[in-house]
Amino acid sequence: MERQAGASLDDHAHSFEAKTLILEGELTLRIAGKDTLYQVGDVFHSKANETHSEHYGPEGVCYLVGRK
Repeated sequence: MERQAGASLDDHAHSFEAKTLILEGELTLRIAGKDTLYQVGDVFHSKANETHSEHYGPEGVCYLVGRK
């Protein structure tokens, strides 16, 4: 998936679990009021039905995601 520079998604949740690998750029996730920055090579796991928001870095982000 690719997301544009500086774009964001407001609070939302997915009905599936996901594991994500950052390939280019960066992504900040906000979960339960805490921001975590993910950069190239980082991997993170998202729980099903976990509310979060996303903000994409100044160069955007490209990531590979697997859903379960």
